[in-house]
Amino acid sequence: MLRYVVLHHDGIEPPHFDLMFETAPLSPLSTWRSPAWPIEKSARLTRLGDHRRDYLTYQGPLTNVRGSVRRVAEGTCELEIRSELIWHLTFLTPAPPRRLRLLALTADLWLASD
Repeated sequence: MLRYVVLHHDGIEPPHFDLMFETAPLSPLSTWRSPAWPIEKSARLTRLGDHRRDYLTYQGPLTNVRGSVRRVAEGTCELEIRSELIWHLTFLTPAPPRRLRLLALTADLWLASD
């Protein structure tokens, strides 16, 4: 099983949520910026560069005056990459399982829907 975390990133403008998850066991964390969490119906997410695995457990201030992060969700997930443009993420914990579909609109802009 893969791990995921959602961090609330504040102290910067605009505050947002970072969805981060493994794409393989022990991989760097694929990361998307979201305006809200949980995502209900649909939302536009910004794809960011992969992040260090430390963020699976880290909470607190970030270096270089980049605000701070606080964990709001975490657990295990399954990932199905149907193509470079369509990813399906299933959050297994906390229960009940919840599915999120990620659809690439551009390289950096994705549409998330349940």
